[in-house]
Amino acid sequence: MLGLYARGIRVLVVDRQRTPRQILEDLLALACLLAWSYELVAYAWSLQIHLVPPRVAMVLFDSLALKIAGALLMTAGVAMYGLGTRGLGGSWRLGIDRKTPGPLMTDGVFSWTRNPIYVSFDLLIIGTFLTQGRLHFLLLALILAAMMHLQIRREEHFLIRNYGDAYRSYCAGVGRYVTWPWTRDRA
Repeated sequence: MLGLYARGIRVLVVDRQRTPRQILEDLLALACLLAWSYELVAYAWSLQIHLVPPRVAMVLFDSLALKIAGALLMTAGVAMYGLGTRGLGGSWRLGIDRKTPGPLMTDGVFSWTRNPIYVSFDLLIIGTFLTQGRLHFLLLALILAAMMHLQIRREEHFLIRNYGDAYRSYCAGVGRYVTWPWTRDRA
């Protein structure tokens, strides 16, 4: 991100065409992401101050197998995030850049998912829930997944307007979250 900024590329873009509802959705997503981040650090460092009451932070399960599965999902999330940001290169933005959107990315990890960055966050938040086994991480995962889905839909509308048939054709062959091998042959 800093490398792009140093090259004069705006990486933080404020979409001034958002509706008041979309602004509230973005603020809710940001608040949940900050809460998720704080709680993750608070448990990792055994901090005594938490954002939710103990009843909401109750442990739902404590399974080594689920902790391992969660750690694997988190690792996959970090790897997918790296592949996604590398694949975007100079087109990586935080927000919808209506002025200089960059080219449509369809190769590399983008040939298996149209949204590798969002999928990586989904893997991270689900993995966090599985490693922690706590109710509030489940609640945060559900809210964040819903908020990211809304953002994906917003970006899809922009991409259809910006790239037209090229994006529609891409969507026909690549899934929003994942492209299953058996559906790839039909596209």
